[in-house]
Amino acid sequence: MLVRFIALGLIGLLACVSVPSQAQTKKLKVVTTLAVLKNITEEIGGDRVTVDNLSDPRQDPHYVQPRPTLMNKARKADAFIEIGLQLELWAQKVINGSGNPRIQLGQPGRIIASDGIATLELPRVVSREWGDVHPYGNPHVWLDPINAKRVATNIARGLGRIDRAQRSEYERRLSEFEQRIDEALFGAELVKEIGGSKLTRLAERGRLLEYIDNQGLSGKLGGWLKKAEPLRGQQIVTYHKTWIYFATRFGFSVPIEIEEKPGIPPSAKHRDQVITFVAKSDVRALITADYYDASATDFIATKTGAAVIAVPIDSGGVAGTQSYFDLIDYLIAKISAPYRVSAHG
Repeated sequence: MLVRFIALGLIGLLACVSVPSQAQTKKLKVVTTLAVLKNITEEIGGDRVTVDNLSDPRQDPHYVQPRPTLMNKARKADAFIEIGLQLELWAQKVINGSGNPRIQLGQPGRIIASDGIATLELPRVVSREWGDVHPYGNPHVWLDPINAKRVATNIARGLGRIDRAQRSEYERRLSEFEQRIDEALFGAELVKEIGGSKLTRLAERGRLLEYIDNQGLSGKLGGWLKKAEPLRGQQIVTYHKTWIYFATRFGFSVPIEIEEKPGIPPSAKHRDQVITFVAKSDVRALITADYYDASATDFIATKTGAAVIAVPIDSGGVAGTQSYFDLIDYLIAKISAPYRVSAHG
């Protein structure tokens, strides 16, 4: 009898060791508003998460119909991740329709990816007369790779709140993601020489190029900043107020938009003003997100000879941009192309 009892005990112990518990095997179900958030969440969560995004990367992220299919996706989610800053005004309708208490505002499952990011283009006056003005600043924060690290930090902290047992794993993967961003932005050689944290601080203060020049390290600058060198000091006209973070990081300015006011197509008078500015200022490129109507941009291009650069702003918007790294690679290559031709011409 004793032998049988011991044998049964050993079998039970082996079963406990060899068969993972439900808590160990259960993956977090995460819903994101944008494909780029899905991509970064997968970078941080690894095989601990399954992620579904709600919007098509080929559409304007401001305007998504909160359909029942989207509400159904959010219904069983453990976490809901959005950029915030009123980029996705439709998101709350999806959450309300889902009936999911875990992802309501103030709950651990509601993750605002832009938390703590210093926004640009804060309006002095908020009025509908000025078009679709964002009262908390420009929400397209992910187009600056340094901000992408902060987005990833918010995601890692959010996942850790609802899955505490795996918090250290999310932090480990966050560290790896940050290292990859640093090397992609500054070049691996410069990161090894100075360190990603210090390079990030210098870049944020606008002192990076001065510092590495004084240290005799300019030749070690690589990555996206090296590839984007032709953009430095240039003026580029954009269709919508989308590009301020990308422009700030890569050293060009946006002196005027083709839209007369955010979200409002240009009048003939404003369009002519843009044509005059482009001609006088030797602007060589007009950037537009590829989901916008191209008629005004194309008209200005025919009158001025400036190149039209229609590009996605979300991962997967065109073939070859499935990851965040692919997206920034693509944007730098496309936007700098007219200036590379000029530089070699």
